[in-house]
Amino acid sequence: MKIEMKKANLNDGNDVYKFLCDLGIGENGFHMTPPNNHLEFKVLLNKFIKDSEGVQPLGRVPQEIYWMYINNEIIGILKLRPQLNENLLINGGNMGVSISPKFRGKGYGKLIIKKGVELLKEKEVYKILVTIYENNIPSRKAVESNGGILYDINEGLCRYWIDNTVDIDTVKI
Repeated sequence: MKIEMKKANLNDGNDVYKFLCDLGIGENGFHMTPPNNHLEFKVLLNKFIKDSEGVQPLGRVPQEIYWMYINNEIIGILKLRPQLNENLLINGGNMGVSISPKFRGKGYGKLIIKKGVELLKEKEVYKILVTIYENNIPSRKAVESNGGILYDINEGLCRYWIDNTVDIDTVKI
């Protein structure tokens, strides 16, 4: 199985566009409105790139977007935030993940979280917060399989912490 994590860039093509359209709006707390056309898609790509660079507006932190490809097919999206603010400590955390509806239930959620943990370790983030809706059992299991420890549940939102000093190479799909 060939696994690639590709950072969002202005050359992203039709495969990424179709993937974003397939995700839908705001599913499981993953807040992103899919583009309605290719012009909106290019605007969204520009936003992704700008969000990953330098200083952000008040109340925002840098966020990088990665696409996970398995055997050259896009499977999921990973949002990484090496820094947290007060809001992200409650809702959002260091990473957000979504898998294409047609690839769910195949273990790819575990794998993309593992890749996110590895990328955050490269950025010297050793304590990772992930938030998940309480009723999203598949995502909770994916985080737990990557060493996530449930810290608390508040108003239906679970906060998990992952100790990124532990080797997670034992995670299986």
